[in-house]
Amino acid sequence: MKITLYRPIATGTAMLGLLASAVPASAAPLDQQPAPSAVTPSVVGGHDATEDYPGMATLQYNRNGVFGHLCGATLVDRRHVVTNAHCVTEPDSGAVDPTLLQVRIGSADRTSGGVVVGIERVLPHAEWDWGTGTDRVADVAVLRLDNRVNLKPFTIAPRVTGRGAVTRILGWGSTKASGEGPLPVTLQELDTTVTGKAACAAAGITAGEICIANVNGTDGACYGDSGSPALQRLTPRTWAVIGGASRETEPICGTGATVYTSLPYYAGWIHRVIATGKVPPRTTPADTTPSATTRSLRWTSTA
Repeated sequence: MKITLYRPIATGTAMLGLLASAVPASAAPLDQQPAPSAVTPSVVGGHDATEDYPGMATLQYNRNGVFGHLCGATLVDRRHVVTNAHCVTEPDSGAVDPTLLQVRIGSADRTSGGVVVGIERVLPHAEWDWGTGTDRVADVAVLRLDNRVNLKPFTIAPRVTGRGAVTRILGWGSTKASGEGPLPVTLQELDTTVTGKAACAAAGITAGEICIANVNGTDGACYGDSGSPALQRLTPRTWAVIGGASRETEPICGTGATVYTSLPYYAGWIHRVIATGKVPPRTTPADTTPSATTRSLRWTSTA
């Protein structure tokens, strides 16, 4: 059973086409009227961020002239962020118009501070097809910013440290297990671990995805967290990104593990897209170093 933390903009339903068995998400609160087919989870059981994360971004969608939180995103160089493909595509029409998107980067407050930048290009993986297909979900996209930013990007980890490794998830997703109510204004964080793929089997975990445990059986990502990063320590003082939130295994947030797209797995693809400005064709392997296996969570708001 897959539950995407994504809510289609047009229909207001959960992005479930990804996995046939996915469970629909509840309607988005008003602080968050549905925007593009978005899926986003929020951190249940987390707390306000305890560190500065200059590479953390809120991806925002313009609905009726007001930009509101849609998904999380990660700055990976000074001109590009990475998010999940389900955050920036529609099942029937492809990539969202980039002029309807912006990111606020480097602020724990999703409504103020940091740097606000428009999106020049939306570049989803060619294999992304809303879960209708193949061996990989490929729920990953690169967004080219319309200006460079003077902020420190996250490093993509060279690999995912395996089961039991301390992992920190970030996001502005719902803090209620039901996924209801307004989203938090302040960035939330939760320390958890990578767990075995079996815990994410209900969500149809595939190659290029990792499974993140739900702490105490009650805490984890939720609606509004789609695209938000999972981090592991690269050094005692440095976090590196290992994944982007994709989808849930249970309809009630925190009661099951969460599938994250593995960014180390797709690192080769990400760097190629950044270097060329083009998406490789479907026949091109995602990466030559598949260091983890993984598979969406999105949302929209007007505040």
